[in-house]
Amino acid sequence: MKLIKLEVNNFRQFYGKQEIEFSVDQTRGVTLIHGENNGGKTALLNALRWCLYEETTENLLDPNNLLNKHAAQQGTKSFSVSLHLEHENRLLEVKRVQSKGSGKSILRVFEINDGCYAEQSEKNPNTLINTFLPKEMSQYFFYQGEGTGTLNSQNDFSHIRDAIDKVLGLTVAKTALKHLNSIKTSYQKDLKQYDTNSEIETLLSNKDLILESYEKNKKILEQKRAELESEESEYANQLKKQTRFDRTAIEGTLKMRRQQEQLLSSLQRQHKQLITEKAKLTPDYAMSAFSQKIASMDLSKINTDELNQSLRYTVDKQLLHEILSNKECICGSAVTKDAEAYRLIEELGKHAVDPDLKRRWKLVMSLQEKLAKLSLPTARMQDTLDKIDDHEEQIRELEKSIKELSLTIEESDIDDIKAIEKATAIAKSKCDNLNREIPRLEQQIKNQSLDLKDIDRRVDALSATKPKAKKVRNLILSTEKIIELYEEAISSSQHGVDKILLNKMQALFKQVAFNGYTVKKDTNSKSGSFTWAIVDMDGNRVAVGNGYQAMLSISFIVALLEFSKDRSNNKQHLLTPGTIAPFIADSILAFISPENGRELVRYIAEKVEQSIFMFSQAQWTKETDEGMRDKIGKEYNLVQHTMLTESEFMGKYPTQLSVQGNKYDVVRFGSDFDKVTIEEIL
Repeated sequence: MKLIKLEVNNFRQFYGKQEIEFSVDQTRGVTLIHGENNGGKTALLNALRWCLYEETTENLLDPNNLLNKHAAQQGTKSFSVSLHLEHENRLLEVKRVQSKGSGKSILRVFEINDGCYAEQSEKNPNTLINTFLPKEMSQYFFYQGEGTGTLNSQNDFSHIRDAIDKVLGLTVAKTALKHLNSIKTSYQKDLKQYDTNSEIETLLSNKDLILESYEKNKKILEQKRAELESEESEYANQLKKQTRFDRTAIEGTLKMRRQQEQLLSSLQRQHKQLITEKAKLTPDYAMSAFSQKIASMDLSKINTDELNQSLRYTVDKQLLHEILSNKECICGSAVTKDAEAYRLIEELGKHAVDPDLKRRWKLVMSLQEKLAKLSLPTARMQDTLDKIDDHEEQIRELEKSIKELSLTIEESDIDDIKAIEKATAIAKSKCDNLNREIPRLEQQIKNQSLDLKDIDRRVDALSATKPKAKKVRNLILSTEKIIELYEEAISSSQHGVDKILLNKMQALFKQVAFNGYTVKKDTNSKSGSFTWAIVDMDGNRVAVGNGYQAMLSISFIVALLEFSKDRSNNKQHLLTPGTIAPFIADSILAFISPENGRELVRYIAEKVEQSIFMFSQAQWTKETDEGMRDKIGKEYNLVQHTMLTESEFMGKYPTQLSVQGNKYDVVRFGSDFDKVTIEEIL
């Protein structure tokens, strides 16, 4: 099935008639739609859902008010959505119309031949729609990256089995089985009316008991097999951990790390002592260095002529200088410059000297002689500094070595070797127990099956003597044959599907995801249910953010699309309809980086025949464009017309869109009323 054209008429933001022609090109199957938040992307997605199923997404505001507001103000009372699609070489128009205030819409489907509509619409339009895109499957093909109730908000994937059954078309088959069993029960009641001796009734009562136990054992067997698969996987995982290391080598590594940690502790302690010693040596070393500097001074350069003269007066020369400067004697008499006293004092100063000067000079000479004899503790200080440098270098090398050894141990996944060995033993024990229980259950089920057949044979023999009873018995046998056929068809359809989907999901992760992450099947050993989990290269489950969780959901959807397409082309499966469906995605890259997004959209464009992507400018990056540009067959821009002026709009988001160097309006201002138009980018 391929979408050809969508036409919306007064639906939500779209005033009047607006249409999109989807790309149906074999090699360029992507239709790209640009639109900002609240700009019509979600409305388009809901137009498709509403047209096909009269449903809207959970996050659509006011879902009961789909008529365009301005159209309603003008007196228009109806809105519609029509969809042209191709299915098995038939061109069909699906059109749904609803009037304001009406609780129900009108759905019509017409076939179109050579541009002409068939005279009569299809009698059962809902049934026809469900043949090419079943309603129960549609939730997996309409993706909202930022919406609620979408797959990426259900990260536990508890719905996987249900999703697979829907794609396989098994929900209808299982409903049919219930009806068949009800019919069979009714026939058995009729049979008892012809059982005069109650022999048949007794046999059928016994059969009911055996059948109840038989069905219970079959469920237990299925659960046990799921448990065995899970435990075998766990056992294999533990064995893998064991094979990843040489126990002797790791124990040697652990021993070496302990030795190095002890040596590091000793070196750090010695280093601390050397730092303390350096602190003690530093003042003495500094004093000695200063003393050496003083001792090395050349005192002969100092003028000592004054000291060598024969002094007549031992008068303090500084005192005479102060008297002359102050013009006052120490006795209080004035000493003017032209006075005799001034002249006598000035003459006296020529031969006066500080009495302590010679004594101080002698002390200087003596001190210099002593300082010259002192030895500088350079060797001791240098030795201490060298030792500190050596210790620091050794500490750095040891810390690096210990870090590398720790990394080796961590990467070997043997933080606790005993724990791994214990887990391995537990997993093996569980596998052994299950391998004993399963054959016993299989034998018990086989015996019960033989007992059931024996009862049927005896009932047949008793019924043969009563013609009416035989007729009813034949009806029961025929019903049982049909039930058996359905059960076999369901079983064969389900067989290996989860592995097929897993392989397809892993293929996507291999091309798109980074860090070596992939997907594995994670089975709950107690309930027998399973889910998908993101794991690292070694198969260990990892904690990941919204981006990888969204990618996990998308990989599941793409796998379903591929699988559904394969099954639609495979006519061998009685109850497996499948479908070739488009992938319609709004904001698919909401949580995914541009680099991953580029690879993701390219992968989808290559694997899915028809894709419809809706992006805001924030998500439609250069990388995204590079990933899908050569796959785009049609491209549209959702233009918002607003009554606001540009200044009132206040730059809520960019008002222009750039596509391959060309500019296109995102917002147009000064409109008579608010609306959205769909404009093709050529």
